[in-house]
Amino acid sequence: MAGTTTITAIEIDGILADAKALRKRLDDAEGRIREREKVVGTIVKSVESIGGVDGEKFRAFFKKPYVTLPFKGNEILVVVPRFIDFQVGWLHQQTETYNIFRFSQYAAWLGEAPQDLLDLVGAKREVEGTVIGETLQFEPDDSSRIKAALGKHLEKYGEGTAKIKKGHEFELIADMIQKGCLPFRPHPVEEADRKAPESTFKLRPYQQRAFNRFMETGAIGVFHPTGAGKSYVALKCADALKGKKLVIVPTITLKEQWENYIRALLPTQFYQFTIATYQTRSKEILEGKYMLMCLDEAQKLPANTFSRMALVNAKYRIGLSASPFREDGREAYIFALTGWPVGLDWKEYMKETGQEYHPVKVWVVKDEEAKYRQMKRLLDPAKKTLIFSDSIEIGQRISAALKIPHVWGDTADRMKTLSESRVVVASRVADLGISIKDLEHIIEVDFLFGSRGQELQRTGRLMHTEMEKVRHDILMTKEEVEKYGKRLWSLQERGFHVEVEEVR
Repeated sequence: MAGTTTITAIEIDGILADAKALRKRLDDAEGRIREREKVVGTIVKSVESIGGVDGEKFRAFFKKPYVTLPFKGNEILVVVPRFIDFQVGWLHQQTETYNIFRFSQYAAWLGEAPQDLLDLVGAKREVEGTVIGETLQFEPDDSSRIKAALGKHLEKYGEGTAKIKKGHEFELIADMIQKGCLPFRPHPVEEADRKAPESTFKLRPYQQRAFNRFMETGAIGVFHPTGAGKSYVALKCADALKGKKLVIVPTITLKEQWENYIRALLPTQFYQFTIATYQTRSKEILEGKYMLMCLDEAQKLPANTFSRMALVNAKYRIGLSASPFREDGREAYIFALTGWPVGLDWKEYMKETGQEYHPVKVWVVKDEEAKYRQMKRLLDPAKKTLIFSDSIEIGQRISAALKIPHVWGDTADRMKTLSESRVVVASRVADLGISIKDLEHIIEVDFLFGSRGQELQRTGRLMHTEMEKVRHDILMTKEEVEKYGKRLWSLQERGFHVEVEEVR
């Protein structure tokens, strides 16, 4: 009968299953609320018994345990006592008693946020559009609004389309993000694009959730910890799709690592993959058409020099990063250019997998020479150890003094040296993505200023090893603590306890 939609038994079963799952989530949420109210009531009674505390005001505090302060532009700071399990946006600063988060309209992409915070930052979507290659697509009725909001970046208008001006690619994307629009519209993976998987490796539950989210949206950012198998999620997604796949990596070392992964896990599909670095200028790669693009170490993508990768014509996309931080204020672009974020809550991951946080200790020393002395005290030649030095000169000095290999940009067979050496000093080439089997100890002697991303990446090298065997020591002068101490916030935000001790 014309106009009538037939629902199959399978579809009805799916709807009922979804409804059952939703009911369970609601019941679980109601249970947590009741439990929370019970706990708060007990705390209020205990505090009131001490005297001098208004119980009702104390109870009201738990309903809204934060205050806000104006910051830059439409951003605000959200101040929360550290004993409250509450996180929103990005950790901006931390005191002994308070966490201070930086929150903007883009932070809504990171997960749920209280409506009053969204109202304060004026979270709204001014335009709707989708970037596909060198073209912006939009609803034809929105043409005049698009011209008014983004016209300086566009030319050659058609019916619901406009060409992006040469050299305006990144500016267009930045403008869209600032106007509250994700430039790459997520959409479910189409049935016609799927194929029967060939891989035999199994995903862990948290990895499976990421895979499911990809199939639902076709665009995700996977931000699990290092060592959690983000590349396995990406390869499982690739295995579920027909057609060509593009993997973008920041270094040749990671290019080699991905080639090894694909040969080991998807050997019959190796020919479907193109692996390139963010630095590539290959016209064939940049103007190719792909079913899937995977952006490894996706925090690199918002850089002006690499943002052209965001315009590669790929129907589906995945971003991978254990450290979605940037020091230029472009964190929001990481999420906008990859997809819906999954795995940001490391505490949830640690609880689910039964892993524990390894110890992190900051040794505050008098000067650079005191660093070398403390490094030698901490070094145990029997433990597989990676000493980090951002400076090539300092790395060479350590290498000569300890008679150990130095891995840096000009080193051949980096992975072989890192894997086979008991103790090695390395520059920032060892920061990203590499897996060093049985690594037990990291000593940081030199680092990239206040880079939160680098700090998280470095400690992540230890998350490939059993936690009870590992430790992370950081050597900083008092001046460095004052100038660059913010790099430690990324560790605290993810749940690490950072111990600080002054060396006298």
